[in-house]
Amino acid sequence: MWDSVEAQSVEGVCAVAGASLAGFELPASLAVGAAAAAIYLISLARQRRLEFTLLDALIVVAIMAVTTSVAMPFLATASDRANSSVLLQNLATLRTQIELYKIEHGGSPPLLYEGTFPQLTHATDAGGTPGPRGADYPYGPCLPAGIPANPFTGISTVTATETFPPTAATDVGGWLYHEETGRIAPDREEYLSR
Repeated sequence: MWDSVEAQSVEGVCAVAGASLAGFELPASLAVGAAAAAIYLISLARQRRLEFTLLDALIVVAIMAVTTSVAMPFLATASDRANSSVLLQNLATLRTQIELYKIEHGGSPPLLYEGTFPQLTHATDAGGTPGPRGADYPYGPCLPAGIPANPFTGISTVTATETFPPTAATDVGGWLYHEETGRIAPDREEYLSR
């Protein structure tokens, strides 16, 4: 009986390791560590009739610690990759909505006011004046939920920039906006030219 359980456990560990560690997920690495520890305990139980000593407990903890420590660098990489994907998606949303606003308002980009775009977050009239949605203010809102946050900083503040693409990031950490052209970029050094 123990042989079949141990064989199934080994196959399960290989399947979890191949599927989840390729995606760099910490819970998957913990599962692999737990499965490896379970295999050790099953083989121990088969040999000694479930005698579990302090040394066995230390070995199980060490197996889980080593497996987790190997996976930790992958977790940081996965987090950065996820933030990068969200950043690029939020950037695409902002750019699309700015272009929609420009189409609806004769090519004029939205104005930056106190770190945000009232003309994108509220309904507007043909001249771009924000107001309550209705017959007098038929356009928008383009971003009814507000300006999306930069996922690296959690900040949605928009800062004006004199040039585009921007030459340097600011300490604010949200978005950089060139009001003359209506172009926007993330306020993060490695993404300024995107």
